[in-house]
Amino acid sequence: MRRSRRIDFLSQINVTPLVDVMLVLLIIFMITAPMLQKGVEVKLPHVKKAPVIQLKEEPLIITVRRDGTLFLNSHAFSLKKLSVKLRALHKEVPKKKVLVRADGKVEYERVLKVLAAARQAGFVQVGLVTAPYKERKR
Repeated sequence: MRRSRRIDFLSQINVTPLVDVMLVLLIIFMITAPMLQKGVEVKLPHVKKAPVIQLKEEPLIITVRRDGTLFLNSHAFSLKKLSVKLRALHKEVPKKKVLVRADGKVEYERVLKVLAAARQAGFVQVGLVTAPYKERKR
């Protein structure tokens, strides 16, 4: 007489290696995330006694490069498209603050057009970002 053998398989997955990998990735992202906030590189104008403002929430950052190129949170826009995007963003988050990071050598008119676009979109709190003044030794 033949007996049929029943084989039981162990059907549990060992998740310890998966958790280890995920924790390592989490640590890597936590270390690199603050470095990604830099955005577009510009040489900010230096101001002697500019007020230092601590923001509770992340503002919209508009960057104006020396050549006049406009960026909204690291994405390039023309002035017309920036105005459209700002209006759409104002509908989503009307109380958001807007900061303009303009290169110190950019034309004043270009900065004014960006400030006007932000105000026309409906943003009330619009500011300029500057670098702290460094005294030169003689």
